[in-house]
Amino acid sequence: MMIKLNKFFRDNRGANLVEYIILVGVVALIALAGFKFFGKAVDKKINDQAGKVESIGN
Repeated sequence: MMIKLNKFFRDNRGANLVEYIILVGVVALIALAGFKFFGKAVDKKINDQAGKVESIGN
């Protein structure tokens, strides 16, 4: 039983997966913060361009 526990605690095969999950979480948080910070400015630019496209057809 002790041998199995010792192997279990020394096994680090899943460590890379955990690191990737943490990295994806951090990137997602940074993206959300960027959207929150720049959201209104981007929305205004998109609406300005949409207005220009609509005026072309008239």
